[in-house]
Amino acid sequence: MNAPTILIVDDDPDMRLYLRGCLRGLGEAAGPVIDAADGVEALRRVRADGVGLVISDVVLPRMDGLGLRQAIRGDSVHARLPVLLISGEPEAGLPSGPDDAFLAKPFNARELLAAVRRLMNMDGNGHP
Repeated sequence: MNAPTILIVDDDPDMRLYLRGCLRGLGEAAGPVIDAADGVEALRRVRADGVGLVISDVVLPRMDGLGLRQAIRGDSVHARLPVLLISGEPEAGLPSGPDDAFLAKPFNARELLAAVRRLMNMDGNGHP
């Protein structure tokens, strides 16, 4: 079984690099990691690249993370795609559901990996 592709969406290249580093903690359970700098590019990648999880900042150019999540939920093919939103602002009223999670910055690698494992239905060892 191939591990799912993870899409990181953030306009800050340093944050994309940090998230990539954190995801190494998943070991072999992590599939390929790809990235996008804004929500429009991310939505294109979701539709074209067989993504299994989206990790997105809320504040993005062209289409923000909330708009990206809404576009994914409105697409019948990708409606159940897990989305982890991250933001430097504590967000009240963010969408939540079985395929959603939210992390407030600053967060640590352990918090990120716990959210990713939950969304990808992995046990603590990275197995589905």
